Amino acid sequence: MHRPLPTPIRVLVKGPSSVNWTSFMGGPRTDFAFPRVIESELLAAGHPAEVRAYTLPSQLGRTTLRTWEREVLGWSPDVVIMTYGQYESVHLFLPRWLERHANSLKARPGRIRRLYRKRILRAFWMVLAHLQCWLDKHVDPTILRWRPRRLAADLRQYITNLQMVGSPLVYVMEVPPPASRRDVWFPGMAARIEVANRLHQEMVAGIGKDNVRFFRTGDLITKFADGDLDRAIPDGFHFSPEMHRVVGRELAREILDWAATQPHLQLPS
Repeated sequence: MHRPLPTPIRVLVKGPSSVNWTSFMGGPRTDFAFPRVIESELLAAGHPAEVRAYTLPSQLGRTTLRTWEREVLGWSPDVVIMTYGQYESVHLFLPRWLERHANSLKARPGRIRRLYRKRILRAFWMVLAHLQCWLDKHVDPTILRWRPRRLAADLRQYITNLQMVGSPLVYVMEVPPPASRRDVWFPGMAARIEVANRLHQEMVAGIGKDNVRFFRTGDLITKFADGDLDRAIPDGFHFSPEMHRVVGRELAREILDWAATQPHLQLPS
């Protein structure tokens, strides 16, 4: 008789570049972002796992409701991890479509295109960025309070929809504030992130389910980087490879603890 194989833990991770980007990119292949760290840690613990990261730079939380049927219903993940609120908090007034266009990773080569991006688009974008920086220092940075409330409502609906696929373990990740490298350009971003984190924590508490949890990244930054944001987030927005490992290992540890309570994920004796 063949030995029965254990059911793999299926993990879905969603979010913007904070999920897939490291400070700084271009390092060795071992510079995993935290979804890959989760997979590595689960496998190292002897439990098969499949981790899928549906993540794009500048991805907004509202997109979760557009794609959840395609990403969730057929695959039925055991764990869903999402981190939203950082990109939504970057700009006070600048249009997000313009930011994505000005900093696109999909720009095609060509002399005319390079001249356009360098001489016209970049120059125009920098004028607006300086203006926003000034405004962020002189007006209430959280004046557009409907934005974080709408994001929290979207995520709550997404979590409600997830319960249709057997109540997976859901993590809403705390978003760290920007480190000094970016705080200079976005002085109101930290205040906007604080509001988003508070609303997300209240949303999770309001759902009141043990399988829906708020994951505190700030505690890990305090413990493993002595609270130094410049060490944990060197480029201002994204975890260092070392911090990605810390976050991924802690998430994997909690996932394994939860999996031990799930009959379908028990390792065969």
